[in-house]
Amino acid sequence: MKQKFLIIRRLAPAMAVLLLATAAWAAEPAEIKLLTVGNSFADNSTRYLEDFAKSAGRKLRLYKANLGAHSLQMHVGYLRAYDANPEDPKGSPYTGVANPATDSKPKLSLRKALELEKWDYVTIQQVSTLSYQSASFEPWASELIGYIHRYAPTAKVLGLETWTHREDSWMYQKLTTMERMHAAIQKAYAELSARHGIEILPVGDAFQAARGTPEWKFQYPDPNFDRATAKPDQLPEQKGSLNVGWKWEKDATTKEMKLVNDPAHCNAAGQYLATAVLYEALFGGVDKVTFCPPQLTAEQAASLREIARQTVANSPIGKSIASRR
Repeated sequence: MKQKFLIIRRLAPAMAVLLLATAAWAAEPAEIKLLTVGNSFADNSTRYLEDFAKSAGRKLRLYKANLGAHSLQMHVGYLRAYDANPEDPKGSPYTGVANPATDSKPKLSLRKALELEKWDYVTIQQVSTLSYQSASFEPWASELIGYIHRYAPTAKVLGLETWTHREDSWMYQKLTTMERMHAAIQKAYAELSARHGIEILPVGDAFQAARGTPEWKFQYPDPNFDRATAKPDQLPEQKGSLNVGWKWEKDATTKEMKLVNDPAHCNAAGQYLATAVLYEALFGGVDKVTFCPPQLTAEQAASLREIARQTVANSPIGKSIASRR
């Protein structure tokens, strides 16, 4: 017994060093490698992701194979063009990684993008104007997911659930209400998940949750705003909006300023909320994030992070993550 005690005493310093080294290793931020295959909604959803990771001491490698207003079918068209002829410029539409020596950004095919890194995750999404139509996902999602598995076999494919347009969107002439659009989007992504066994990033659910709170409830129309007589320095009240909404821009033909509505894309608050959902699902600990863009107050940012945390926790992907931890 005495001999065993002496051995333990002699080993104690080495064991302490080993434990400290193990603790230090465990505290090192894990790097996540993420590739998005989508459109401007994927851009919106990753707008602040690198800022989030940096503020929380995490490591992120992000590449975006996104093209504005692109559907799953259009992305599949590009990969088919490349596979048919790698020299066909139609098959390489994605902006590549900048070359520091030449400051150029060569175009990449989806195959080359998938082969750039050993990706941990690859996200896919349908264009927002089709996201509520489940039939629009196939056969394109099947082909795209199969392609990802072939050229990025270690990557986990995730569906990026899009959000509904704002209450004053032209979309509701077809769908009647924002709630009906969201229910249809939920159904389409749930069916995508069931068909392919992939998990869904519940960004659209987080938007609906936020819109149910007093702070992020958008009220329209503004009774004190007259579009017919408005001048370029005037906009309607858009407090609580997660979307860009009304803005002035120059008409390409007349060169005159005109008032237009963008009820689909995110403003800073929407981008922050979408980013928070992705961060919580990929890294966890979104409540530890300290980054806040200048367009938001610290209190607003905290409320959006909490909405994202709760949404992920109550979603299938959140419950799956909890069971693995």
